[in-house]
Formats: sequence, C-alpha cells, structure tokens
Amino acid sequence: MTAAGARVPPEGIIACVATPSRQQAVARRRPRDRKQQILDAAARQFWQVGYHQVAMADIAEAVDIGASALYRHFRGKQDLLVAVLDRTLVELDRLTREPRDLAATVEALARLALERREFGTLWGRDLASLPDDDRAALRSRLNAITVRVTKAVAAEFAHRADEARLRTHALYAVLSSPSRHHVELAPDDFVRLLTQAAAAVLRAPVPAHDVLPGAPKPGAAPQLPASRREAILAAAIRLFDRRGYSAVGITDISAAASLSGPVIYRHFGGKTEILVAALTRGNEAIWLALHQALAAADSVADALDRVLDSYATLAAELPATISVLLSEIISLEEADRERFRRYQQAYVHEWAVLLGRSRPELAETDVRVLVHAALSVVNHFVGVHRLATRPHLASEAAALARAVLSTGA
Repeated sequence: MTAAGARVPPEGIIACVATPSRQQAVARRRPRDRKQQILDAAARQFWQVGYHQVAMADIAEAVDIGASALYRHFRGKQDLLVAVLDRTLVELDRLTREPRDLAATVEALARLALERREFGTLWGRDLASLPDDDRAALRSRLNAITVRVTKAVAAEFAHRADEARLRTHALYAVLSSPSRHHVELAPDDFVRLLTQAAAAVLRAPVPAHDVLPGAPKPGAAPQLPASRREAILAAAIRLFDRRGYSAVGITDISAAASLSGPVIYRHFGGKTEILVAALTRGNEAIWLALHQALAAADSVADALDRVLDSYATLAAELPATISVLLSEIISLEEADRERFRRYQQAYVHEWAVLLGRSRPELAETDVRVLVHAALSVVNHFVGVHRLATRPHLASEAAALARAVLSTGA
C-alpha cells in the first residue's frame, strides 16, 4: 500500500507514473463518477427488471466493467440496494431541513421524485429483501423525515396530528406515483401537475364518519376457508404481502395454512402456480367491482365516483391481495408477467377514459398522470400499517383520491 492507501499494481510505483497515453487509458477505464454510474444502473435495473431478477453481472455489464471491478465498490446486491435507497434518503433529509415554506418544499420534493423515479417502487416492493438491521435503519430515517414533514403540514393547515400524518402519507403517495408508470411529460409540466395534486390532498376535506365500508378490525385473527385450496391461497397471499414472494417457500405456506407440505401439490403445481392464482384472484376482484360500479351509474361522472369508491372499498377490505397484485407481477415468467401487466393497463385505462370524458379540458397525458396518482393514494394507504387500521380508511382514501382527480388544467 502507498502512503495514501492506494494499492500498488504489480509493475511498481514507477509504472503508476505513466505516460500521458497510459494515464488517459486509465481515466477512460475508471471515470471519476464510476460509483454514481453503478448506482444509476442498479437503480434502473432493480426498478424495471426487479431486484431478484437482476444479477451483479447484469449491473457490471450495464456500466461496461467486469464483475470483480463492481465488487471493489459494493460487497453485493444487498449493499447496492441499500446505497440506491440511501442516496434518495439523503436528499429527502436535506430538502426537508432547508428553511423554506411548505409549498416550496413540496415542489422540491416533486422534482426529486422525478429525478429518482425508481425510489417509490424499490421502497415499497424491495425493502423487504434487505437484512433486518438495514431495513430498520432505513425505515428509521424515513420516519424521521415523515415526522418533520407532518409537523410542517400540521402547522400550515392547523390539522390534528393524526390527520396531518394521514395527509403527509397522501402527499408521499402522489409524489411517488410516477414510480409506478412510464407516462412522460415535460419536467416543469410534470412538477406542476404533481404539485397541484399534492396541494389538493393537503387541503381537501375528509369525511368524519364512514360513508364506505372500513378496514378489517385491528388485531382480528384471520379466518381461513374450509376449502383446502382456498386456505392455501389465502395463507400464501398474506405471506407474499408480508415477506415478498421470493422469501416465501412452500413449507411456509403449508404451515400458515395448517397443512402438510404434500397436500399443497394436490391443488397447485408449485409456488409460481399459487402466485398466478393469487394475481388472478386480485385482478378478477377489481374488474368485478368496476363492472358493478358501472352498472349502477347514471352518468360518466357518477361512474368515475363509483369506480373510485369500489376500488377504495376493495383495497381496504383486501389489502394483502391488492399489495400482491401491485408488487409481485414482476416475479412471474415473461409470458404471465406481460399478460397481467396488460390486465393492469386495461384497468387503469378504464379510469382514464372516465376521467377524460368527465373533464375534456385535460390533456391525455395529464389524465393518465392524475389517474395513477389517485390510485397511488389508495394503494399507499392500505400498504402502510399505521394507516391500514384506521376505521374510516376507505372513505378517507376515496376522498383524497377524488381530490387528486379534480386537479390539473
């Protein structure tokens, strides 16, 4: 080692003092921002392909280096995921500490959300893949940021602490919604639309009593169906939601369903087949609710209201099913993955058609962005444990999602 701590190559120190051509070659091989390039490539691949589907060799290839060179920067894939999440948390912490009014903070957060578009998906889908200590440390940092933002929201709008927390999570849901889709807008237009939607969820009234069915009773022990196949499916959905598909084994599912392992294979060919059944169940449920809402509506605007309410109600009643539907399509083989993505896109399109007809002044891209943001509010609410047990969850989620759909133009 040299005095500066750099490893000396076999040629010796003299070889390090190279001719200009050699120095240029070294610079080409090792750009100063190599670590940043690796983080960018890892973030992009984890987001688009899925953390469990990406190998270190894939990331090394994306930045044109060998796998051994990649390991000089990061110990492994988990280390990379921590670093990808860490860099956004650092920026979130900085932006929420800077002295500025809440509106300016929200705009700055919207810009960061678009610059680090992968963060929302990686946080919601892949955080569970990290060791307990890393996961707890990252959550603690985001919780501290959330407390800071919640205090600012409470001070600005004179909300009670619990209501300010609810609205802060709605704000997060809106700003992170671009992570779940690939609609493109000019950056300033995108920031404007997200900022307007975020302002709406901070201000919109929420019902003080139930107008929709609420969430399951907190602490209630889930009851399994008598059918063994259905018991397996129900147990698997809860486990996939809690731990992530990749971390769950057949033995885990059989134990949760109070069955012996071999019994599962009388009903399913394996874990992938169980996941396909779970996703099919969730997909059919949201489509059935949509059809029921459309059948009862007497106008386009009424149809949109009913579809929104039906989704919020279903999500509050079956949060694990909705969570798996959102997060685990990426765990399927390509043919099934594309099939379920088409189903999801078609469902979102139904919302977009209704909103576009209700508000013809909106541009098509704005319609799609707002629909994704509204859905994100509902999905985020049922995915956050502290919110999922609120007695008026479906009504609150629907009210704030409806506020999102009223913005723009």
